[in-house]
Amino acid sequence: MNLRRTIAVVFSAALSAVALVTPVGAQPVQTGATTTYQINARHDGSLVDTAVGAPPLSQKWSRDLGGNISYPIVAGGRVFVTATSPDERGTVLHAIDAATGENAWGPVDLGDSSWWSALAYGGGRLYAQKYDGVLTAFNPVTGAKIWTVALPGQYSFTSPPTFAGGVVYTGGAGSGGTLYAVNAADGTVLWTQPVANGDSSSPAVTANGVYVSYACEQTYAFDPKSGNPVWHHETDCSGGGGRTPVLADGGVWVRDDAGMTPSVLNASDGQVRGTYEVSGRPPAPAFDGRQGYFVDDGVLQERHSRTLATRWKFEGDGQISTAPIVVNGYVYVGSRTGRLWALNGATGQSVWTTDVGAPIKGPDEHNASPPLTGLGAGGGLVVVPATHLLVAYGQ
Repeated sequence: MNLRRTIAVVFSAALSAVALVTPVGAQPVQTGATTTYQINARHDGSLVDTAVGAPPLSQKWSRDLGGNISYPIVAGGRVFVTATSPDERGTVLHAIDAATGENAWGPVDLGDSSWWSALAYGGGRLYAQKYDGVLTAFNPVTGAKIWTVALPGQYSFTSPPTFAGGVVYTGGAGSGGTLYAVNAADGTVLWTQPVANGDSSSPAVTANGVYVSYACEQTYAFDPKSGNPVWHHETDCSGGGGRTPVLADGGVWVRDDAGMTPSVLNASDGQVRGTYEVSGRPPAPAFDGRQGYFVDDGVLQERHSRTLATRWKFEGDGQISTAPIVVNGYVYVGSRTGRLWALNGATGQSVWTTDVGAPIKGPDEHNASPPLTGLGAGGGLVVVPATHLLVAYGQ
């Protein structure tokens, strides 16, 4: 066998080995960065970053930002968050050097009277969405503004933006609801579509669809390029509010804001694939292939994404509050008491825990303030907003 054929055989065998260990039902995994709420454009909370390493981790730095802190964007050697202003209404954008915890630039007063704002990253830009509908693109290296647009037709914006394929998607409410697609390069509004609400649902995006979900499971899929409707899952009720959908294993995982049982819809046609029981208003689940991680009444549990059967539970201190994230197969969750855990995603065994130093609040998808919070990771770090503290852990 000649050298070229030998290399080809070895390479083919390596690819087969990789395929064998890929989790069943897995979609392309985000690597190395958190770019929007719940890590990526699918909001499935899953990240591969070999620089993070296996827990236990150690604290690298901690910052007191003086107000309630949003979910972090972790990309390009920086950690970006917004936080409520300690002096008056409004929010402040912080750009922090991921290695040192010092300011990379700013901070920048976003200049709104509301205590809500949200971030996304992609295409070499950082995007900040304010409650009043002003969407701004920043140079993530210098903090210089690239463009600003006031999104038309609505006055209440509480849906965190999502970047995908050169487009920023977001939603607005006030008079009905509107889904927006904005050119990420120059801020031009490419298309809009009416929706039955517009609150608190960060668009989940793949190459095949843009998905949003509002009260009473009013859930929509649109074509990402044209904005044409693909399907609409509707029920007999309607109301205000919404929650971010999660795309995983061919399903759209929706959590109603009006007391209905959470459902899994087929991403292709919007038909109900299944339902599952939880208490209250649970945070978004996270997924690693067909392993799903759900917080229910302060307890983390693993469910199979097809059978929906619970296979293990982790009670912690009974006050687990965050939406979980999965980094390299380890599940991270935080508690209202200020504890952070890393669990083996397959067994639920706790492999590391630490006291962050302040309560770790759960995401409030029901109210317009403070900024939506959550965990993030990337660039070798796991980043935790804990009330007014932003704390980074790594090897």
